[in-house]
Amino acid sequence: MSSNRDIFSNFVSVLLLCVAKTLLFRTYRSTDFEVHRNWLAITHSLPVSKWYYEDTSEWTLDYPPFFAWFEWLMSQVAVLVDPRIVDVKNLNYASPLCVAFQRGSVIVTDLVLVYAVHQYCQWLRKKSKLLLLDSKISFLCILILCNFGLLVVDRILFALLLSLVTVCAIS
Repeated sequence: MSSNRDIFSNFVSVLLLCVAKTLLFRTYRSTDFEVHRNWLAITHSLPVSKWYYEDTSEWTLDYPPFFAWFEWLMSQVAVLVDPRIVDVKNLNYASPLCVAFQRGSVIVTDLVLVYAVHQYCQWLRKKSKLLLLDSKISFLCILILCNFGLLVVDRILFALLLSLVTVCAIS
């Protein structure tokens, strides 16, 4: 059974991670930034039959349909934030609103990852049945969430995939 102290430290860790990501909003963009902006545009602007054939940008939609539909769902919100985000011909578009939306959506999907990692911690605790390991399990989960690669890459899909795999594995 996890203690209130462990829950608090995990909450603080997640909060600090979100703050760090927020502070990095304007500092850099990886190539994934334009990839996802283009995928938002493709899935919003084109019929499904053309999603995998659109080649205006070098960043064509090349992920499985689950992710394409996830991008479509996000595009329904993106168009409300800044309609130019979902223009297929608007290559390398990065207005302040576009950056904020995309970075914000990464943080939101990180919360899905947080849930999956939390479930994984609970599963590990039940399997280990040793209170001695409780702090080590919490530390492991914090390490997963604060992974430097997950901090600096604009990668929504990696967080979703890791979340799905984690939840499926422990179910």
